[in-house]
Amino acid sequence: MNRKASQSRKGVLPTEREELLEAMLVEKPELRFTPRGDPDPRLVRLVEFLARQAAREFFEKESKRQGSRGS
Repeated sequence: MNRKASQSRKGVLPTEREELLEAMLVEKPELRFTPRGDPDPRLVRLVEFLARQAAREFFEKESKRQGSRGS
């Protein structure tokens, strides 16, 4: 099995994984949560990444559930 196939089965596409790793680079200042205003773009990217992953997993589960009902 190739690397791309094994990563996509886990729900993380290679480009998304690279984006996440880039967002977690240590050489940048510590992430700070601000109550209002301009949020840290790395934090926004992390939330977007996690939301896409959760949506993908939910869609897969619902598709399987709908498929089992239709059989």
